[in-house]
Amino acid sequence: MVSLRKISTFVHSKRKMAKIKLRKMKKTLTTILMAAFALTSFAGGLLTNTNQHAAFVRNPARFASLDIDAVYFNPAGTAFLQDGFHLSGNWQMVWQQRDAINLLNSKKYEGKIYVPCMPTIMAAYKTGDWTFSGFFGMPGGGGKAEFENGLPLFDNLIGNLGKGLGAMSPVPMTIAGASQFESSQYLFALQFGAAYKITDNLSAYAGVRGNYTSNNYLGTIQALADIPAMSATGVEVMAVNIDMDQSGVAFAPIVGVDYKVGNFNFAARYEFRAVTTVENDTKACDVTAGSAMEQMGMKETIEGAANAALGSYLGGFADGNKLRCDAPAMLSLAGSWQALPRLQVMAGWNYYFDKDAKVESLMGGDNMQKLSHNTTEYLFGAEYKLTEKLLVSAGIQFNNFGINDKYISDLAFINDSFMTSVGGKYSITKKIGLNFGYSYTNYAPYNNKLTGTRYERKTHVATVGMDIHF
Repeated sequence: MVSLRKISTFVHSKRKMAKIKLRKMKKTLTTILMAAFALTSFAGGLLTNTNQHAAFVRNPARFASLDIDAVYFNPAGTAFLQDGFHLSGNWQMVWQQRDAINLLNSKKYEGKIYVPCMPTIMAAYKTGDWTFSGFFGMPGGGGKAEFENGLPLFDNLIGNLGKGLGAMSPVPMTIAGASQFESSQYLFALQFGAAYKITDNLSAYAGVRGNYTSNNYLGTIQALADIPAMSATGVEVMAVNIDMDQSGVAFAPIVGVDYKVGNFNFAARYEFRAVTTVENDTKACDVTAGSAMEQMGMKETIEGAANAALGSYLGGFADGNKLRCDAPAMLSLAGSWQALPRLQVMAGWNYYFDKDAKVESLMGGDNMQKLSHNTTEYLFGAEYKLTEKLLVSAGIQFNNFGINDKYISDLAFINDSFMTSVGGKYSITKKIGLNFGYSYTNYAPYNNKLTGTRYERKTHVATVGMDIHF
């Protein structure tokens, strides 16, 4: 059996070689750092969640609504509510599967997101030609994502690391990776505004939304070695540890118009870009050698070479560091048609100005400039009153994102999607309505030719909400 002292002597004689080999970590870890920050990009639009009411989950074509959910989807339409106070409370449960598959070895990395409660509250007060409204919800963020068995890019890191550290040992050393990563991102919003009924057919709205962004990234990537000559397995060679929070506040004006003619209603809404700066609150950001490596005299060699190669890159995680993380501007055009006394059909078109938003990576540069084009969204739906109390509805939503090989990564992937929705509304009384629905979103699989990784994603949403009119 080879002694620790013999290994230590050999290691010290090869420190220069180790430093050269460890520099190969730089490119891979840079990818991790860039991808980690990109986790602030979420569904709906590329960076925007639009499922802000239970009625949307049962029928996403709500952007010409004249009901209480118009507070978010068509705020100018609130001018056509009945005089009085209107309130809506909604609860959504979201579960999502995000899988990354290494096409070289067919290894599958499963990521799970579960949001047990995503609440939204809408309120409006109509008096004469004026309607004052407010909204609280989460128009961005995707809850908590967990990758219990790591991701392909983590395995790549360990592979490159193994080549460098393998040169240090006088005996065969097999290095494998073990990693765990989780993140949570939330964008809370509070919106206030007023709509004015200009004529019996035309209304306009102006308001402002305040956003509070809260992100957390927590992960450990380990290099573990099996050393047969020492009868040792699972020896920690090195670990990269990250524990960081980010937060920031921003404001965005919102304007809209609504026009009614006969059985038709047309609406337009423009939400300005929310210029957002987030600041790091870093609890851990380091590269450490394992205790066994320290006993073998390798601690200074490993940490010294790694920090020399990675120090400037880890600087992006420094406590107090500030980065831009904008919410993009959004234009909505929509219409609805009361085709029959019991049947209403509707359609909508949303355009997200993603490339005008600035989302900086921890390594510098603007991630949004990598996109091929801005996001376009198409929505169609229908509602039918089965009885005076029960309404059923269904709808579809299609998103065309400007995703390409340069933008997509293990930690930030959202593919072109198609959502189907079903549900209904039950009128408990003339002034109290209960919305319920379910939606399923399937994302087109994407194969990244640059990394040899396939990305798959599916989302389920169940919801219930109550509308009250006083």
